[in-house]
Amino acid sequence: MGNFLQENEMLTRWAQFNQEKWRCTAEILKFQRPDSEAYIESLFFFNHKGKLFLPPLNPFHPTLFHPTPTDKPYRINEQWQQLALQMVDEIARNSGAASFILPPSITDIRPFLRRGFKASVRYTYQLSLPYSSEDASPKIRGRIKKANQTGYRTALTQNMSEVHPCLVATEERKGFQHDLTLEDLHLLQELLGESNFRCYVCYSPEGEAVSVHIVIIMGKDWSFIWVAGSKTAHLKNGVVQQCHHYAFEDLSQLGIESIDMAGANIASVAEAKSGWGGELVPYYQIRLPIFMETYRACRNWLTFNKKQKI
Repeated sequence: MGNFLQENEMLTRWAQFNQEKWRCTAEILKFQRPDSEAYIESLFFFNHKGKLFLPPLNPFHPTLFHPTPTDKPYRINEQWQQLALQMVDEIARNSGAASFILPPSITDIRPFLRRGFKASVRYTYQLSLPYSSEDASPKIRGRIKKANQTGYRTALTQNMSEVHPCLVATEERKGFQHDLTLEDLHLLQELLGESNFRCYVCYSPEGEAVSVHIVIIMGKDWSFIWVAGSKTAHLKNGVVQQCHHYAFEDLSQLGIESIDMAGANIASVAEAKSGWGGELVPYYQIRLPIFMETYRACRNWLTFNKKQKI
């Protein structure tokens, strides 16, 4: 395996990038009882008003649960319930109107619901590694074959000047902004290093960079596709699929165990990602109810009880 940063160091450097890029405050909070080595570690972002928010290009608030070594499910559940209460109180103190998005690894949100939080479910696809192209749909395998036969090739790059134009091309085609400058990419490259910041570029037969996927590796069982982009003229030639496949093979060789494809909530996006054969998994967006929701709930409760009395 490469010279990877450890999870805590990755959280620290990811926090630094977000602070510099989005002009926010970031703090790694640790929730732990004095009588146990189990703990939760979570990265909290705060806006200029001191309230929680999630900066752009973050799929969720990075949160890690570390139970003590045990094969007893009841012990793990007990530790999570105890520590999550501390986290719930911290979020409640700072939440404002913003949501807190938990990563897919956090599946038990009962402590939040009991505290009065509202929850919305979202979805993403996760691929187990090592990856076999046999798990992909015939359509995707066909696209990879076309790219290979046409002379495209994919490789890792440290040249952000090749990466950035591909991101811009997707922005222009789809009408949105990553809001990433070339300097931003250089900053993150410097902070995370080549082992944790993986830039995969597909090159045309003429050597032009035409498609890019950037993967962030937080740990061997925690990586995600951060951003991607492709030049329009090459999309039908399978460049996106070849780039994806190369990335999955590279991550497998590094010993990475899974990758999050970062979202499957928009129908067209979900359809494109489902063909890789990953597991569809939920993750949760939680927030305290805003005033109008509380008002409506109280009004409905009073109306119901009035009718019952009648």
